[in-house]
Amino acid sequence: MDHISIPYNCSFPSIQFPCFAVDLYDEGSWRTYPQRHGWLVDNIRGGYNISKNGEKYPTLETAAFLQSWLYFGILKELTGDLFVANHFVSKDADGQRRINTLGLETILGTWTTRYVAEADTANVQDGLFKIYSLLIEHRGICLGLHLHGIDLGSPLLMLSFAMLSERLAAALIDMYAHFRLETPVEQTWRLQTQDFVDVGQPIIDLMQARGWCPYDLKRVSMQTKEVSLLYYYSSLDPPRSSKNHSGCSDIQCLAMTTNPSTYELSHHIEGCSCSLLYADQEAMAEILQRGSIPVIAIVFDPGSNTPKITVQDIAQTQGFVAISHVWAEGAGNVRDNALQSCLLRNISELVKMLPWDAQQTTFAFWIDTICVPVRPPELYILAMNQMRIPYKQAKHVLVLDSHLRFLCSEQLSSTEILAQVTCSSWMRRLWTLQEGRLAEKVWFQFSDKAVDVKRVFDELDLSRVPSRIDVWLQKAIYSQLWLQIWYRGQGIKNTSVTASAINSTRLALASRSVSVTTDEALCLFTLMAMDLTQITSVPPPQRMEVFWRSFQKVPLGFLFSRAVEKMAQDSLHWAPSSFLGLQSEKEWGGPNELSSPREEDPHAFPTDSGLLVALPGFTLHPDLIGRMKAFDFTWNFEVFVQDEEGVWYAVRVEEPWRHGSDALQTSQKLAVILAHALRDNGTKVIYAGQTGNLFSFEDFSAGVLVSIVRIVGDVIHVRAHSHVVVNRFGQGLQAYLSTASRCAEDVNLSYDILVNESHTTSRDRYRATVENYLADSRILKTLVERARYFGESTDRESIIDDLLDITVVTARFGDCRKALKVDACQQWCVD
Repeated sequence: MDHISIPYNCSFPSIQFPCFAVDLYDEGSWRTYPQRHGWLVDNIRGGYNISKNGEKYPTLETAAFLQSWLYFGILKELTGDLFVANHFVSKDADGQRRINTLGLETILGTWTTRYVAEADTANVQDGLFKIYSLLIEHRGICLGLHLHGIDLGSPLLMLSFAMLSERLAAALIDMYAHFRLETPVEQTWRLQTQDFVDVGQPIIDLMQARGWCPYDLKRVSMQTKEVSLLYYYSSLDPPRSSKNHSGCSDIQCLAMTTNPSTYELSHHIEGCSCSLLYADQEAMAEILQRGSIPVIAIVFDPGSNTPKITVQDIAQTQGFVAISHVWAEGAGNVRDNALQSCLLRNISELVKMLPWDAQQTTFAFWIDTICVPVRPPELYILAMNQMRIPYKQAKHVLVLDSHLRFLCSEQLSSTEILAQVTCSSWMRRLWTLQEGRLAEKVWFQFSDKAVDVKRVFDELDLSRVPSRIDVWLQKAIYSQLWLQIWYRGQGIKNTSVTASAINSTRLALASRSVSVTTDEALCLFTLMAMDLTQITSVPPPQRMEVFWRSFQKVPLGFLFSRAVEKMAQDSLHWAPSSFLGLQSEKEWGGPNELSSPREEDPHAFPTDSGLLVALPGFTLHPDLIGRMKAFDFTWNFEVFVQDEEGVWYAVRVEEPWRHGSDALQTSQKLAVILAHALRDNGTKVIYAGQTGNLFSFEDFSAGVLVSIVRIVGDVIHVRAHSHVVVNRFGQGLQAYLSTASRCAEDVNLSYDILVNESHTTSRDRYRATVENYLADSRILKTLVERARYFGESTDRESIIDDLLDITVVTARFGDCRKALKVDACQQWCVD
């Protein structure tokens, strides 16, 4: 997209977006464009039926229509007479027509200026909401087409719809801010789940082809909500491209993994053969033992001009710098508290170049490699217990990252400076997160100077409406950096106040990694201001258990967490064993509405027996498992159940609740715990150009399939087995299943008969009853509409066959399909 700037010395060609549309747009309403031109966009289960005058058209003609409507049309609808279609089309060197957005920013500037000047201030909120609703509708149609796999001739077509809509929405949000109105929820185009293909996938494929490490690519992709920002990242040279990433995956970068037995210390100058510098261990020990922190300075022997390390007490310095670095880049030492002489000299020079008071005479700094004793263990523990202090009390924290140190900041735009920091190695290591968050001021060292990245953003002009495209991108990048560096989460001094800290910490840690797995708990205690003395003397494998048992309450969402690994200890099976890993927030922390509760919202409570929650759900028939085994039914498909009010639900069993979950036994009584009560949502919204139906789900909820162990007072103690999704059927399917149930009840075959005869024989027994019911025109109409919705044959014999099949299944389940709803605040203790 031509309206998005490219980085300095960009070595890649821009993506060319094809223009299929011939008639770019007419002058009519956007919502009625398909009807005006004879097109129908019909949403059916399993796909979209797009036809013109009743006939399906070739892919490119369909793509041309959709581009006219969903690209040029939405732009015309919003900007009115400012839109000149031909200004958005050009020809490339081969004469191919392509989309050209060079003029988009000018049009948006004029449009918003006019709107702000002419808006009726009394009704401005209604006017802006109409635009917002139009963009939601546009996004709904586009993502519907995308998620159903409609062939648009090129994946770039959907990408262009998304990038245009994002830019229009950003301009709209700026207008909300200008009028000091509460901004609406931003609509995300990137649905990054395993069930759907990401709209940004063409960009991800391109970045992979351009040499990005799979781990870096996954990390940047997961952090980036905006397709447009992902497009910008694709123009950057891949970070750390000099490394060998052939063995890397999206869960690990082998090129940046350290091995203690082969770890090599780096020199500042390649080929240098200088010796190691050691600190005075006795002086370090004395300072640590009196409860203080040692820092160091590099001084030179007057006679030989050779450098040496002097050790000082933090309390006696005029101010010091804490060094934050990536161990994988060679500034660590697993054997001794020593570094190469040339490297320490360089760090000392960089420290001196930072802003200092005029009276500063010594330039001390703290670096973990020197200042945290490798041995003896008791000194190491003393230093680790105070890990927060150096970064919190330092005048500056200086980040040393090899990727950034090869870049000259003066040659980069503000956008690229922010983007390069986001892509740095420092941003993906676990220990560096706390180092940035605790700091008063963080500087990133580039080849020419250290840069205060926060100041780069603070100096942006945010007054223009709409914000320039580069400023909009910078705000998007800054939101990532803010969470990673400047966010000051609430410390867990009182462990009843946990939800916001757990959620924000997970968001920041998800894309980071650590060489020593058991270090994670140390970092968590430090980040969340917890008492490190609780775990530094605990055997490393037990530290995460101590961490989770420190909390009095946690977000309810953890009951529905699909974390890859969960704790193995009894009563903690609900807890993720790691905050790391590129799972989505929803997969790791459960449904969004439960993963980030406010203090006054309901929480879950860890107990010695499991996780105590108060949530709705229903109990299943005690003979359900036995009945399913008798008829060879499995949980590999949806099981239909009916509550005491006659409402039907589909229970779809998905993956195990955790690795090692117990298999279901015939004697167990089952229940389902729901994330929320399922509602009758009433009339559905029908998008422009689409038709509605009664066969979609009214509501759905995440759930957990559990077996009841015991009931103590008001608490049902259960063992969790599987994640489930429970859907409440819409009116059409409610009627369909109720018809099948009545057919089964009218014939009333016994269990002994059903279990001993074939499906075909049972069908024959129900045929007469089924045909009688279909004599009712209302029932027949419902079943025909259902068949049409599912893309099935609508002739009478097919309708009969379908109703016979579902009647036999319903009869075989019998009363075992019955479910009993529990109180909306039923207490469950889950393990």
